[in-house]
Amino acid sequence: MFTETPRFASQPPAAIDKDHMSVLIAVDTSSSVSGAALRNINANLNNFKRIVCEDPVAAKCVDVCVISFDDEVRVIQDWCPIKDMQSFELTCGGCTDLNGAVLTGIQKIRERSAEYVAQGIVERKPYLIVMTDGFDTVTGNVDAAADLVYQRVTGNKMKLWFLGYGEYDKATASKLCRAHGDWCFEVKNGDFNFNDFFDFAANSVKAVSVSAPGEKVKVDTTVGTDQSNVGMVPLRDAWLNG
Repeated sequence: MFTETPRFASQPPAAIDKDHMSVLIAVDTSSSVSGAALRNINANLNNFKRIVCEDPVAAKCVDVCVISFDDEVRVIQDWCPIKDMQSFELTCGGCTDLNGAVLTGIQKIRERSAEYVAQGIVERKPYLIVMTDGFDTVTGNVDAAADLVYQRVTGNKMKLWFLGYGEYDKATASKLCRAHGDWCFEVKNGDFNFNDFFDFAANSVKAVSVSAPGEKVKVDTTVGTDQSNVGMVPLRDAWLNG
């Protein structure tokens, strides 16, 4: 089920003379998500904004939307320039509508893309960031979402960032990530520290959103190395520019 009653309403794109990039963040808030995990996610959403806004152009040209999913999918922060993203505290409870969250995320990205087209704004490839510690317990599978993700990714319409942590289901991750060769991000050792993941994601958004057309992007990070609690396959630089 999808409920579009955002706590923070949609805003139109700013700086319409610049290229824009949309980022949709989907956060699992089901009952299996621990308090420690949710506290870290809440803190890192604020840190994500801070890092991207270090670049004044990215602060205006990156648009963000945050949704949560448990028994249903909810829009928490509707589309806005990331500089105007509000702080909020997510709470957990209920089942895991992962399939619905991914479908809703793609729907919301399409809506923002339509706004760009209507205003003559050049769009950079959108990012869909999905975080979960489980599998779909509402629909029972992610087949519809996986098929749509595959179409969008192979059609060069978006990039998926999937982060699994805790007891997340690797088979589900593989279905959703098959367009990227089954890669995903994974928090190792049962940890609930997402700092490295959010730092990498935010710095990637900041770099990609202001890069010149055709420019190869490189982001310094420990993600995917022994120095980080977040693993990644394949090599991050090859994936980032793919």
